[in-house]
Amino acid sequence: MQQGKDPKKRFLKISIISVLIIFLLLAASALGAYGRESAKYIFLFIGDGMGEAQVRAAELYSLASGRGKLTLGSLPVRGKISTASANAAVTDSAAAGTAMASGYKTNNGVLGMDPSRTKNLTSIAETARDRGMKVGIVTSSFLNDATPAAFYAHQPSRTDYYEIGEQLINSGFDYFAGGGISRRKGRKENLRDLYELAEEKGYRVLNTRNEILAAKPGTKIIAAAAAGALPYEMDRPAESPSLAEITKRGIEILDNPNGFFLMVEGGKMDWACHLNDAASLVHDMAAFDEAVKAALFFARRRPEETLIVVLADHETGGMSIGEGITAAELFPVLSAQKESSESFTGKVDRFRKVPQQTFEKMLPLITDSFGLHSLPERELDELRTAFAQSMLPKEQRKRDREYLRRYGPYEPLSVTATRILNRKAGITWTTFGHSGADVPVFAHGAKSAIFAGEYDNTEIAGKILSVISEASEQKNE
Repeated sequence: MQQGKDPKKRFLKISIISVLIIFLLLAASALGAYGRESAKYIFLFIGDGMGEAQVRAAELYSLASGRGKLTLGSLPVRGKISTASANAAVTDSAAAGTAMASGYKTNNGVLGMDPSRTKNLTSIAETARDRGMKVGIVTSSFLNDATPAAFYAHQPSRTDYYEIGEQLINSGFDYFAGGGISRRKGRKENLRDLYELAEEKGYRVLNTRNEILAAKPGTKIIAAAAAGALPYEMDRPAESPSLAEITKRGIEILDNPNGFFLMVEGGKMDWACHLNDAASLVHDMAAFDEAVKAALFFARRRPEETLIVVLADHETGGMSIGEGITAAELFPVLSAQKESSESFTGKVDRFRKVPQQTFEKMLPLITDSFGLHSLPERELDELRTAFAQSMLPKEQRKRDREYLRRYGPYEPLSVTATRILNRKAGITWTTFGHSGADVPVFAHGAKSAIFAGEYDNTEIAGKILSVISEASEQKNE
């Protein structure tokens, strides 16, 4: 007579199968939220110059200010990308933007073309347009700066501003917003104003905050809210729109059943890092984070159709935060700074033009702008040395190696004041330029799981194209 199977073994087998079934169901559920569905509303946020230290500094500042954690920190998918260009270990924004927009490396300084400068590289924004999606480009920099231009322009040099502006107008994209089109009248005779050409192409050119916020869907928009870049967030007057405001307006203008692609750049973060200005950085990071929050608000209404990707093109400044620095230590120092280093430089320029100025007359201005009280003699000597350089006409300054190491190409007194402030906050910098560090990726929504892990910046375009392709296939079924 055959005996029955061991009931303990049978129970164990059933338990294992049950656990596997539950695991597979949970995995399927997660995939539905973050991998299976195809997105037709795609947001790509680029924090220009935003490395891990920049994110951490902004997070500490945000927590201590009472604003809470950064929104981008809540995005569930994390990754990291390498950023070298075709001809350098340290990329510039043109090459990095081209790599992310097209999936191909190019040389520093080149926009939307291969390293030989003979072949145009199609961007993901152009592909989205060609597949019937609406396209928007938003930046806190000027509209024909390198990063936004990488999504619509094809030029051998990032400084071909007039030609880049012409390609902006001819792109057919639906919404541009940020600063203005730089050098819109060109440098040659008989060149037409690009805003006039844009209007002939069917764009409405809007300049004021009220005009921009009142814009309605149905017309292609160029929202040029400044002559150049937008102001730093900490200097921004009430009449200037925030990055979040022009992002929200873009969402409303682009929203349609066929989907959209919206690239939003926090461009002034990079400018702050070039100046080693941590206080300006954390304010612009907060403004960038508010723009991400606007995308998340949209995604809550269409969770299975929306993809949000937040990343950087490169790190700027070689920024680091000292071990053990807390939010409580960092916040009171950085919050004492009342204006950007760039804004303070304007004061230095005006001060220089008045005869017989002294360091003693300048010191109260430094105190008011940076909150630097009761400085030790060593730091006062640093400021005196920098003041002496800043009072010289620029053509008379001895720009030797030591000068450039201390001040880079910037105003000596402004750089020195921010350096002292940074030091008190536990923040140091290694360069006034870019670094070759890997940079973070954050993602949320449909298909976001594909952005996890470590990979090269050229893979960003392919990942987004796979999402656009699936959305197009589903639309045609």
